Amino acid sequence: MLTRTFLHIAGIGPKREKHIWSDGILSWDDMLGDRDLFDQGPPPHVEQEITLSRQKLSQGNARWFEERLGPEEAWRLGADFDDGRIAYLDIETDGSTANHVAASDDAPGGTTVCAVWDGIDARVFLRDRDLHLIPQYLAQYKVLCTFNGKAFDIPYLEGRFGKDFFAGAHLDLRPITTAVGLKGGLKKIETQIGIERPASIRKYTGYDAVKLWGAYKRGRKDALEPLARYNLADAVNLQSLLRVAYNWAVAHDELPFRRFDAIQTEHVHEGTEKAIKEMMAMVAK
Repeated sequence: MLTRTFLHIAGIGPKREKHIWSDGILSWDDMLGDRDLFDQGPPPHVEQEITLSRQKLSQGNARWFEERLGPEEAWRLGADFDDGRIAYLDIETDGSTANHVAASDDAPGGTTVCAVWDGIDARVFLRDRDLHLIPQYLAQYKVLCTFNGKAFDIPYLEGRFGKDFFAGAHLDLRPITTAVGLKGGLKKIETQIGIERPASIRKYTGYDAVKLWGAYKRGRKDALEPLARYNLADAVNLQSLLRVAYNWAVAHDELPFRRFDAIQTEHVHEGTEKAIKEMMAMVAK
């Protein structure tokens, strides 16, 4: 929980933060609360930073915290914003580079489909249909969550929409999964934490997604649904991965943070099927 985090305050590193907790100061309220007669309280700059932190948190300004925590500790945003304000995002491509312009396209970037999940609702964006609406759709969220997105998904989306296509924080799960001992790509990590994909897409890889798009462009309309389901699984499973990695990090370092009780929300099937139905209806028009 961010209200129990002090690491984002100037002059407070990991060791000092643990020392603060060991002194019984577990939250911002504790830091600013009434002290012993001989306790001078926090330094003025710490008091000012906590006051500012409260303001930024009430505004939902996740990016402010991300910039101060850095990529290695940005996972701490999870518990505070995983209430519908995180867009779990994954893209598939046609195999081209992020700055490539397809013959039939009007903008660079090889993105073919893009799935977004927020814990309740899902949506699949499709090239040549509604892909251009992604920045507008993402504007409702405070955090963008990806797996290895800084190296893959984000450069592709920036290639198409520009560097400022999303104003919020970006939480890449690669650093935290590595830190808690979850090694490999997304599919390998899913098996390590007990996530099983539907049988119809279980063996698919990113290269299969490229081939499915190629088949769809050649007129095989039956290739689109499995492509969308594969893409959606990538996005949906990011929420479970965040929660598992968050809980493991909290347990490993004995941090005074609230843990997630459930690893996956109960809305996955309903949200996925609704997104597939809406996408197929759009294509049928």
